[in-house]
This record gives sequence, C-alpha cells and structure tokens, in this order.
Amino acid sequence: MMEMTDFLNSGDIAEHWRRIGFFCTPLQSAYLVWHNRTKTLAEKHAAWREIIQSMPDCPVAEGHRKTNMGLSDALAGSLHEFLRAFISLRENLIKRFYQKGDHAVYRYRVLYEGDEDWSRDSWLYDSADDCFDDISVDEKLVPSILYVQLTKQWIGSDRAITLFARADQTILQLDADGLSEAEADLLRAFEWMWIDFPTPFQRGDIVVSPYSPFGYTLCGNEPFVLANLCSWGSEQLRQNGYPDEDKRYAWADRLLCRHRECGDETDMTAHGYFQNEDGSVYYECMHHYLDLEYDREKPQGMRRVLTAFSSFERGEIDGELLSIAYHVLLEEERLRREREKLSCFTDEGLRLAGLK
Repeated sequence: MMEMTDFLNSGDIAEHWRRIGFFCTPLQSAYLVWHNRTKTLAEKHAAWREIIQSMPDCPVAEGHRKTNMGLSDALAGSLHEFLRAFISLRENLIKRFYQKGDHAVYRYRVLYEGDEDWSRDSWLYDSADDCFDDISVDEKLVPSILYVQLTKQWIGSDRAITLFARADQTILQLDADGLSEAEADLLRAFEWMWIDFPTPFQRGDIVVSPYSPFGYTLCGNEPFVLANLCSWGSEQLRQNGYPDEDKRYAWADRLLCRHRECGDETDMTAHGYFQNEDGSVYYECMHHYLDLEYDREKPQGMRRVLTAFSSFERGEIDGELLSIAYHVLLEEERLRREREKLSCFTDEGLRLAGLK
C-alpha cells in the first residue's frame, strides 16, 4: 500500500501520523497527492492511478461543495472517475503546450536560489525548446535554478497554459486559462476541497511554513506563534486552554461544520501572531496548515518577541508582562541597530557625544 506520509510537505505532521497510527481515506489521499510541493507531475499521476487501483471508490463532493465545484454527477459521485478525468485533462494540456504551429508564443521566467521573486520574462519564443535553450546558455547559472515557469500564450486569445518545471524540464505543476467551463471546473476541483487532517501543533507553538508556492515569499519561512487552527472545534479549544468565556466557543463548532460542508483550500488556515520587518506583531492567518513545521531555531533579535507571545498563549505569562516584554525587546533591538551606526564616527567624536 502507498505510504501517504511520503506526500506530506511537513515532516512533523508525518511523524505525528506515524505515532498515532493515522491512515488517510481515499479522498484525503488524493488531496495529499495534489497538495504535495515536491513530487513531479508524473509521480503524482502515478500515485493517483495507484489510488484508483488499490483504494475503494467514494464520492468527491456532495451538497454545497458539489455545486461550488461545478462537476457533473458522474465525476462528483466517483473519486475514481474524477481522478481518471483529472489525469487525462492534465496530460492533454501538456500535449497542447508542446504542440507547435498553432498561432502561439512562449515566454519564461526563472526563480534562482536566494532570490525572492522571479526573473523578468520580456522575450518571446517560438517553442518551449527555444526557452530551455536560452535558459541553458549560461551553464554556470543552471545549477542555481529552483524553478522555471513557462507560459504558452495564444495570440489574440485568453488561452494560455503555464508549466512549472525544473531546469532539466521535469514538470512539477501546470495551470491554464481560457478553458471550457467544464475543463476549468475539473482543473480547479481540488481548490474547492477542505479536508480535516490531524496535526501535532498546539496553541503557543512557534511554527513555520518552509514552503511557499513556487518562490513567493508571503509567509514563506516566516515563523509565527500559533493561536488557532481551522480544524479545531470547541473540544480542541478547551484542550488548548481557552477559557469557557472565550468568544470562540460561540462559533467554533458551527464554523468547523461549515468548513466540512462547503469550505475550500483557502479556509485551511492557521491563525496566529506574525511579525513585520520592524518586529511589530499582527494577528493574521496562513492558508496551508498542512505545510507547517515546528520552528526549531532559537529566536534571536526581534524574533525574541515571538517567545513572549508563545509564553502568553501557553498561559505561562500574563498580559502585563507580555506588554512590557514586547516593548522592551523591540526597544533593545532598535538601540542595537542605532549603535551599529556609530561605527562611522571617530572615538573622539563618540567621547565628545558622551557615547564612549
């Protein structure tokens, strides 16, 4: 049987599943394959085919979720039929992408290791091969390429197919615009899913999402203090130390029920305390809690603020001490940066200013 923890983006969640003996349903398994960020497109197709062969069939969506997805009764009622159609569509889109002579142009952009955004895509090409030939011109840069994004755009049309690949042309993911309504609904069906998975995380944990879709830095590798997970109902809130008078109890179970009925992937959230560049803290959410891992780096500098918020969420310090620690730690870091600026002054000048 396929080991579904191999498709988790989070090693900590994978270890938790092994520890508690958790096994995925067929639908959960199919979603995990889709959500994985490291497997190739071919590996995902092979995994879905194994699900079809080795796991029992089940509905994909019912009720509100079926309406939102826009799938036919045949596809919504059978995971096996849905996966067959999904694989077939993606393979067909790849064929359309590489087909030449159909009044289209190609462009690409590259994400290099250490960069926070994609390179510009100002040139147009006749084929995908021409794009990769151009990418390979500077052999010294090729090893530092994380991802290549190639787009085929039909001239005078909104039709476009985009592939995300490695420098060796191995395809990781694809997207498309200008499809028929049925094709578009099928291609984006997984985006309309909300699925409950167990995690080891608790209120007050400092966690991080190492993965951010194809290099976009929003919430990528930015640790935050966990306050709440979308999969927590009233019982989980109580286990995490929220007092009975907390307003969350009034809607937690209803919201969880709503998510299970008609939530989508944007509702698979983790809420908590994030930091701005200046160290100040704001309460926000990230949308892929399955990517979370424990942040094992000891907070340094401004990150020490997260330690204070973590202790507060765990009930280890009160609000008064949190407030004091927050301002003291930020002020200490501000003064440290100001002192670094003094290196451009002479010792005599610093002495005259009373700083030495």
